[in-house]
Amino acid sequence: MLVSSTVGFMKELLQQFRPCFSKPQFRNFSTYILGLVTCEDKRKNVEAINRCFMEARDQSTLNRFLTASPWSLQRLEDQRLALARENLPVPEGSTGYLIIDDTLNKKTGLHMEEAGYHYDSSEGRPVWGHSLVTTHYINGGVEHPVRLDLYVKRETCLKEGRAFKTKIQLACQQIEAFTPPAGTSTVVAFDSWYFCRQIVEAARARGWDWVTQAESNRIVHIEGERVNVTRLAERLPARRFRKVKVRGEAFALYGLEVWMPKAGKVRMVVSRELDGFHFYVTNRLDWTDRQVLEAYKVRQTIDVFYRDVKQNLGLEEYQMRKGRGAITHWHLVFTAYTLLTLLRQSLRQGSNRLGKCLATLGDVCRWVKRQCFRRLVNWLYQKFKQQTKPETIYRRLKI
Repeated sequence: MLVSSTVGFMKELLQQFRPCFSKPQFRNFSTYILGLVTCEDKRKNVEAINRCFMEARDQSTLNRFLTASPWSLQRLEDQRLALARENLPVPEGSTGYLIIDDTLNKKTGLHMEEAGYHYDSSEGRPVWGHSLVTTHYINGGVEHPVRLDLYVKRETCLKEGRAFKTKIQLACQQIEAFTPPAGTSTVVAFDSWYFCRQIVEAARARGWDWVTQAESNRIVHIEGERVNVTRLAERLPARRFRKVKVRGEAFALYGLEVWMPKAGKVRMVVSRELDGFHFYVTNRLDWTDRQVLEAYKVRQTIDVFYRDVKQNLGLEEYQMRKGRGAITHWHLVFTAYTLLTLLRQSLRQGSNRLGKCLATLGDVCRWVKRQCFRRLVNWLYQKFKQQTKPETIYRRLKI
């Protein structure tokens, strides 16, 4: 009963995207989404996904769907976000966080369209691949990816005769395009790399608050003095730092109001940590030190999201030269993640015990795979009861 209801729920969710495609396109869409979730192959590319299905055709069909088929990525994204808003309700009056960040999909194919060398902070050097700027929404227990844009380097844009947009411009466009749930307030959260006038003004134009982290070389004005934030922190009396715990981690905090170029009057919280001082900044002058730090720590949700979609849904496992194919793959990964989020919510509501077992995206993926295997076993059982010849089953399974 659980297997059939799960499969039925997934089919129902997939059917919500039916208006975005023709009949053959919808078949390829469903195949690819389910392949991203259930494919056992670590490299979730077209070949591996195509091999997952017993009724699969030549893989060129999926390739054409990703790279050349005339359907709208914008329409798919709009439908996904509408589905999330309708099925992931949040309390009226609550506060949601729109998180901005970027991620690097490392590649080896030097002939991939739109790829380039991008600096990777984890390796401390430029790495070949695609760089994505994305936004993520979280409100209490509700979270889902919002939008994505491919960042293409200036030299590539000039060579192809197209308009160049910086990561900051792409992030601002995503802030402008986001529609929060009705009756909620929004805080834009971003790391120190995105802390600039354009992002602050984009949030202000929407009437939203913001929280970020400042680099140690930023300049502030306080009591008529222009000073570097690190030097300011070193002058603060150690006894005035208040000890608090945020998400189980201990911090020593000192909050003060300063004027910061490109941001205006802000609240800055100095955190004394093992590796030195850290500086958290927000436009909310009324927040306590703890509230500022708690708000910024919500930003870590997007790091978990990147890890999950790379490990479980193959965000960087595509093997296509066409830039359109890579972009389509990313959109479909975002769609698969959103559908799994909706499925997990449905399962948690139906069974408290099951909800505790499905704590992560990986747990949900593995659970869906098990249900698919059970459905296959049930199908085989029925065929044997009907005395179907093994050769017929072999042909059906293409083995």
